[in-house]
Amino acid sequence: MEVLIAPNSAALLVFFSAVVQHLSTVISRGVGFVFTDRSVSLSAVGFSGRAKRTLQNNLESAAMMVPLGLVVAILGGGTRIAITAAYIYVGTRIGFTLSYWFGISVARSVFWGVGMVTIAIVGISALGQFMAM
Repeated sequence: MEVLIAPNSAALLVFFSAVVQHLSTVISRGVGFVFTDRSVSLSAVGFSGRAKRTLQNNLESAAMMVPLGLVVAILGGGTRIAITAAYIYVGTRIGFTLSYWFGISVARSVFWGVGMVTIAIVGISALGQFMAM
């Protein structure tokens, strides 16, 4: 069940990213903007834009990792490699999120790439467990 660290952390990162993005909106556009129909979109530049893209990317990553992590957990918890990949995933997503918010592009890209590899490893583990049924 250790592999559940990845889906749980992914969900928390999405939530935390949404809070940061919302606070950024309130700070940059004011509380009144929150209650509009949002027909005027948020700025794509600066921290507001990065916060918006970070949230979107964390949602996309969670959409890949959460189902895989749940499958691995339901089918028996996964291999040591899958569990290690799940822990690395958590670290890479935290690193990705922070580097995106602070505009550190090279680090963000490295964290993204390593995170994708960890998703693939957990996915291969899920497939292996499914095929062994």
